[in-house]
Amino acid sequence: MKQKAMDMKLVVKPLVGCLTHTHFWEGPCRAGHKEDMTVEAETKAADEAFRSSVEGLKGVIDEVEFTEPLDVRYNESFVVEKELFEKIGENVDEIDCFLCMGWRIPKLERFGKPVIIWQNGNEGIDFAAYCRSIGVEAYVCMDLQDVNEIAHILWVRKAVRNTRALVLTAGSQPTFGIQSLIRDPEILRKRYGFEVVKLPFTSIFKYMDEITDEEAKPIADKIIAGSTDTQVNTDWFINDVKYYLAAKKMMDIYDCNAFSTACHELCTTEIPQNRKFTPCMCHSIMKDEGIPSGCEEDLNALMAMLIMQYAAKRPAFMGNPNHETDELLRIHHAVPALQMNGYGTKPLAYKLWAFTGQGFGGKLQVDFTENEDDYITLGRFNPAGDTMCIKKGKVIRSEYADTYCSPFYYIQMDDAREFMHNLAGFGHHQVLIFGDYTKMIKKIAKVMNFNILEG
Repeated sequence: MKQKAMDMKLVVKPLVGCLTHTHFWEGPCRAGHKEDMTVEAETKAADEAFRSSVEGLKGVIDEVEFTEPLDVRYNESFVVEKELFEKIGENVDEIDCFLCMGWRIPKLERFGKPVIIWQNGNEGIDFAAYCRSIGVEAYVCMDLQDVNEIAHILWVRKAVRNTRALVLTAGSQPTFGIQSLIRDPEILRKRYGFEVVKLPFTSIFKYMDEITDEEAKPIADKIIAGSTDTQVNTDWFINDVKYYLAAKKMMDIYDCNAFSTACHELCTTEIPQNRKFTPCMCHSIMKDEGIPSGCEEDLNALMAMLIMQYAAKRPAFMGNPNHETDELLRIHHAVPALQMNGYGTKPLAYKLWAFTGQGFGGKLQVDFTENEDDYITLGRFNPAGDTMCIKKGKVIRSEYADTYCSPFYYIQMDDAREFMHNLAGFGHHQVLIFGDYTKMIKKIAKVMNFNILEG
């Protein structure tokens, strides 16, 4: 399988700029005490500035991988020496951006790389404004908090650019279940770098037939063992796991790290009936592994899922919205994950029920009211792929249905009726993550160049 996008690193080259002088003098841009303005004193201060700047890098988020920091000193000619400038440019194609600390780096804009400017004052703001005016991406940071925020946003963008989804399709345009979907995946590739590989939804079954019971049974047994209430037919449940393993095999072959499949069209073939499986558990397992996985070829939801899952570093799942009251929205579906509080956290408790009345097709029943964070964020892109609708709400109760899509989550919000009206421009599936990430998503939208409608 293609490297998980969440395992990517933002590769950053740190540069510590410093203006030192060849001798002592004072004038309209330079004043102070002589003992602090000698070559020796300024050299000592520059040494300390470089040391403390490099030390400060230890507080930057884990998503960032730094190259060797460079000490970029120049004198009152305001010119970086040729040899040093060449060092800055070494392997520049392998980095994602520069981190410029201290003084500005003259002519750094020649490389055309994004610049994070960590400088609390007029220097940073001025340098950023200049870069932007000539078309070079630049961000100014007052402190470590700012650095980590913009680095995380740039990492999210890189993760999206490095996502390639295997979409198993019936070829319908649009699908029966999602009339509002983004019909041309080239929109997503051109705008965000998110690639989509479409193959017939029937092509997975030859791989499914190659999966042995010995491969699938340990995974099935582990899931069954963790359930507090198992109502799925445990003999058939292994078929859900085989579908998941077959999808992973196809993702290996086609170098993909995200997944979706047709649903209505798959159902009407009666192949799931004959093979006794549904794709639901495949989606749930993948999301817990850090792999975005969405239902029904819904690229609008899958695009929102990438951004929300990468931004929050926790699984995102999707479901159907229904207006209950003007303050209450219901979301229902069968594909929640278990690490909804974040990757590496304690999995949520779950029941393992069956999607069908016959007992095949496992589905996770999770009570979100037992989660530590009551608030959730909803999101979805529009059919044009240029605008994302987001909304914050609070989960107040969960309900289970013995068959079909469930659980149901009842979400309190300020105006559920208006939100449903807004969705007329976006479509139905809503992507859900724990926590209020509306502010972060707005900032990501500015960097990734999409619009936001806050529902």
